[in-house]
Amino acid sequence: LYTVFFLAALTLVSTKATRLAAEGVLYLSGYAIVGFGLLNAMGQFYSKDAIWFTSGTYRLSSVFQYSNTYAGFLLALLLCAAFSAVNSKLRIVSWLHAFMLVPVWISFLLTYSRGALVLMPILALVILVFLRLDRQIAYAGALLVSAVASFIILNPFTDRYVEIAESVLPKFDGDSADLRSAWDWTSWKNWLLLLAASAVSALLTGAIRAARPWLERRLMRWENYSFASLALPAAGAVLGALALWILFGTKLAENLLPQSISERIANINFRQHSVLERMTFYRDGLKVAADYPLLGTGGGGWSAVYEQYQNNPYVSRQAHSFLVQTLVEVGWIGLLFAVVLMLGVFLYYLWHYWKERAGQPGHLVFFILAFTILAHSLIDFDMSFVYIGALVFFALGIMAGTYKNQGSLARLSALNAARWRFAYPAFLAVMTLVLIVQVYQEFAASHYFSQALHMAKEKRPFEEAIVPLDQAIAMSPKHPAYAIMKINWLHQAYAQTNDRAFLEQAKTLIKEIKTSEPYERQIILEQYRNYKDLGEYIESMDTLEEGIAKFPWDIKFYEAAVMEYAVNADGIHKADSDTAQAYRNRGLELYAEILRRMDLLESLPEEQFQGRNFEITPFLRQAIGQIYYAQQQYAEAMDILQPLAGNDLGDPYNRIGIRYYLASLHKMGRSDEDLMKRLIESDINEKAALDALIETN
Repeated sequence: LYTVFFLAALTLVSTKATRLAAEGVLYLSGYAIVGFGLLNAMGQFYSKDAIWFTSGTYRLSSVFQYSNTYAGFLLALLLCAAFSAVNSKLRIVSWLHAFMLVPVWISFLLTYSRGALVLMPILALVILVFLRLDRQIAYAGALLVSAVASFIILNPFTDRYVEIAESVLPKFDGDSADLRSAWDWTSWKNWLLLLAASAVSALLTGAIRAARPWLERRLMRWENYSFASLALPAAGAVLGALALWILFGTKLAENLLPQSISERIANINFRQHSVLERMTFYRDGLKVAADYPLLGTGGGGWSAVYEQYQNNPYVSRQAHSFLVQTLVEVGWIGLLFAVVLMLGVFLYYLWHYWKERAGQPGHLVFFILAFTILAHSLIDFDMSFVYIGALVFFALGIMAGTYKNQGSLARLSALNAARWRFAYPAFLAVMTLVLIVQVYQEFAASHYFSQALHMAKEKRPFEEAIVPLDQAIAMSPKHPAYAIMKINWLHQAYAQTNDRAFLEQAKTLIKEIKTSEPYERQIILEQYRNYKDLGEYIESMDTLEEGIAKFPWDIKFYEAAVMEYAVNADGIHKADSDTAQAYRNRGLELYAEILRRMDLLESLPEEQFQGRNFEITPFLRQAIGQIYYAQQQYAEAMDILQPLAGNDLGDPYNRIGIRYYLASLHKMGRSDEDLMKRLIESDINEKAALDALIETN
């Protein structure tokens, strides 16, 4: 995908007219996304997750359904629009961009993205370096004017935005949105406020643009000094730091900004949970790269293997960094190639751009776009979105193509010979045909899978519904969803018929799909279930050990494994006491590993979220208590089982745990008559089971 957009831009966007057309398309699509987000913010349109409610805050996310990526996109759009507002030669185009600055600013602030807020002044100062002095002042002026206009209306706008979101967004899954009418006065007050601020900002930005020729004449003599391009960015950095200190050091921001935004900005520091969690992701990514150093894990590698390497039980299908995720998926060789390509394009473009900087060419907007998004993607997964990735590589292609006639490699000119010219197109043609066949197979497989699901909903006979599912698997044999569906159906067929042939068929399918999906949790669980149903208990325990190795923070695998070791040890104790003891020892080793990992979680910084629960569950207590009891460690069994006494005894697993608890008490010469009474009342058969347990040990 990246290659297609890069080469398309490099080839097609080669003239001033095509560059202007590409610029127009990028801006129109960007402003359409902003408009869509604002329609959701005004309650006149609803799209799922266009507004996120998280941590008590309504965060705008528009089409991306992820606020941080929307913030990164808006950051790029804002910096690009400000440049075009003061640099465009057509006054009407300049006015359009100036008018859109406030809507982009407001949308940007309502994402509540702290990372993007931190990057915004830094990136703006970097971009200033590449502008002529008069453009620097005009650019900074456009950003400041639009920012001031946005902050003036931010408080009342945010209050009504929150009011609208509270009434419009569905309260529960499955509920419909309660949209505002086109004439709703609360929505229109925000629209009018936004339009007024945008108009004022556009007028002031237009005045700044009109003063640009005067600035150019006044500053012309300073352009000859080498330090001239750095003076304003340096001054801006100092003044910006001073302004931030005044705003937040004196708590002035609390009076000027909405509470939700001022609190979020005030909480920016390197100890906040989002920073600590990202640093954990990056360290874990380096662990993966250590095992897959050269070519990486392959596409989607992070989401497949990260749980094996994670420091704590977080859930994140993305590494939250384009560089880290690229490293994990394509290794150091792939990352080096990607960095060299992108960095090479930037350096080649800037080298030639600097020579004509005095003319301030408009194609700098593509540099601003690519540079800003890539900078933000260092701390988030923006590049995982197709639209964002396409934008970046399209912009890179335009940058590479802008000056492509000013550089050539003489040694490669031989490739223009007739016999070589068609080699690359021929290769692409062959690859295209191969991909067309593969795409057709995947499309057909998806169609058959949907047909099988439809037949299942209609409760058609198993023999009929399995036919399209088999066709889907034949077309796409490595697709895990298709295989998992069939495995599940085969287990249901076995449960109804007790025909082991269904289990054997499922066993074969599991082994086949595991060769291409060794890290799919559901397949490992299905394999464990399959071995259990077949009575192959050693293999079932081995499968659980595999699950623990690949998902070391999934407490469910520990629960099942410890219970299997406890139950199987009791089953073979008389026939093979040594193996039974080995099973029990392994169960206790897993218990010790759980405790060790719980201690690791205690050492996490207070600000960092743990992630999923990882603690001693009632099921684990029962299994460990059972092992302790079998080893005649009655005090230990009593201690770990005692918390189960307050649980619901209608649950058979809780009753088993209480049974072992009461037996341990009996062995130590103690009793709990009230608990005994509750146990027997819950199931009259428990008295006999408890007596039998006491007698067998």
